[in-house]
Amino acid sequence: MKKLPLDTILTLIRREKILGHGFDLDELVQIFVQYVKDPLSTEDVEFCLAQYLAKSKNNDTVHRNSVLEKVTRFMNQYGWNLSDYHLDYYRKYLPLFR
Repeated sequence: MKKLPLDTILTLIRREKILGHGFDLDELVQIFVQYVKDPLSTEDVEFCLAQYLAKSKNNDTVHRNSVLEKVTRFMNQYGWNLSDYHLDYYRKYLPLFR
């Protein structure tokens, strides 16, 4: 079940209150919508999470890493194999962080 439609994933994230209500979810949703084509592959999700880390308006690294941990833990329940360790994304998508 590694590929789910974007709207399904966003609905599940909202329903399960993964990030609660507020700015983080909206910011993450915008990044997914901007960069992902349905259905989401593991690579799509990784790229979006890296974009979130790189572009988040919230400059608190601890906060971003907390969001990353929650989202990856949730999405891994649906068949992805994503790391919740932020340095993995920094290494793999180095150009985004320059």
